[in-house]
Amino acid sequence: MSSVHNDPSSNGATFDGVTVTVDLIAGDCVIHSQRPGPCRDIPYRKRFHSIDEIQGAYQVQFGLGVTDPVAANVARALKFAATQLMAQRKGDKRG
Repeated sequence: MSSVHNDPSSNGATFDGVTVTVDLIAGDCVIHSQRPGPCRDIPYRKRFHSIDEIQGAYQVQFGLGVTDPVAANVARALKFAATQLMAQRKGDKRG
């Protein structure tokens, strides 16, 4: 079975260079971005396994986003992921 995280360009939402893929079945998300490296940018990928983890990371990135535009984009991506997962959870409770 293929994961939505394997192809972020097709399955993700992009926020100014930061892409987030949300797996509604597994209830997780992955942030895909580029980190500055010594010679060139390095691909960066971080998985968050629950809404609690996403919300905690959002709070940190939101605070850092005051001075760092990349952190602000990561915060926007995390907020999007949390919204998607909470909407899915709410829909599952109704059905």
